[in-house]
Amino acid sequence: MRLLLMEPVAGLGAVGEVVEVSDGYGRNYLLPQRLAVANTPENQKEIKTLRLIQLQREEERSALAERAVKDLKNALLQVKLKAQDDGTLYGSVTQSVVADVVLAAKGYRLEERWIQLAAPIKKIGDYDIVVRLPGDQQTQFKLTVLPEEG
Repeated sequence: MRLLLMEPVAGLGAVGEVVEVSDGYGRNYLLPQRLAVANTPENQKEIKTLRLIQLQREEERSALAERAVKDLKNALLQVKLKAQDDGTLYGSVTQSVVADVVLAAKGYRLEERWIQLAAPIKKIGDYDIVVRLPGDQQTQFKLTVLPEEG
């Protein structure tokens, strides 16, 4: 059975490759998991379009990564959250909260998976936030967690 891969499959091939697989593997695994489709001219056109879109996204992500490395290196950002008298937060600071802080301060949103937190932040204080970006780039900035007034 000849199939066109829609996703990379380990040991088989990359996106857009035409592969020859056994009928059972294709029918029972690749097709139901939407990892591959029939090798038709229409599907080949679709995969070319998907590749172009993917390349465009990768360019945008790498441009964002370069901008983030410059903007966030040694930056000082802060967030105010409700806290108890002993400094314990009612909620916690997660990757999503850090991404929102960067969006508000710098005007662009980081992908949450780029933000490296060992565990959610649950106390008021200063924290070093590491951001691992595509292309083996890394930057670090300081996030100050303050109690909300009132």
